Amino acid sequence: MPTVRVGDIDLFYQDDDFADPWVKHDTVFIQHGFGRNSNFFRGWVPWLARHYRVIRMDLRGHAGSGDPGPDYRFSAEGFLRDFIGFLDAMKIDKVHYIGESLGGLIGAMAAAQHPERFKSLTLISTPVSIPDNSARLAMSLGFASWGECIMGIGMKQWWMTMRASTGEITGDPAMDEHFATEFARTPAHIGAALTHLGPIINIAEYVPRIKVPTLLMVPGGGGKTPQEAQEAMVKSMPDGRMKVYPGAKHSMYHLIPDQLAKDAFEFMRGL
Repeated sequence: MPTVRVGDIDLFYQDDDFADPWVKHDTVFIQHGFGRNSNFFRGWVPWLARHYRVIRMDLRGHAGSGDPGPDYRFSAEGFLRDFIGFLDAMKIDKVHYIGESLGGLIGAMAAAQHPERFKSLTLISTPVSIPDNSARLAMSLGFASWGECIMGIGMKQWWMTMRASTGEITGDPAMDEHFATEFARTPAHIGAALTHLGPIINIAEYVPRIKVPTLLMVPGGGGKTPQEAQEAMVKSMPDGRMKVYPGAKHSMYHLIPDQLAKDAFEFMRGL
């Protein structure tokens, strides 16, 4: 499996490029969200890799990337170091960044602080911050905390239970089993550690400083990214626009990949 050493960790990535080799083309960097991994964006690759180099990286501790251990404390600064360090190690100057949920939060902070590394920014189902206390309580499923729930029932069962509660079970047993199994490739102690990010990651102060062209992909089915909050985010951006997907849920990135990848492609090509 291809990995690159960044600081103290080996980061796994997938690299797809089916663009004409004699034509200069840009790089698209795709970053998944909480507990997920690069395979959740497999369906995006055929749409994008014919015209771009497409890199999908697993966050530290997730799936194919190195595990920093049960005592590791995640931080916004750590995520940014990993992202910039990855680009440097791969000798990539600028990217079109596509981030989903936590991956979108990381991208927004990075774009505000390192605009020279971005050609564009696409944020999918990206809230202003990690879920508030009421949402965290809902994700605790009766346990004392969200983290204790994950440690108690495991990543796979947590994924299936939460997806059922939000109406995101597809009804296709093979598909549901596949993504639950992929989610469980991230160790439970990593999932539990990430639940402590709530008070730490908030992009409200960064959004007005994002100068690169930005597209918000908003699930119209509500949930963690209410449309009103997304509209407010776009209005505060110097160069933002928004596309709403009626009825779609937070997990639309892997439930309707063809539609989202096509829209992301048209956004990037139109710049």
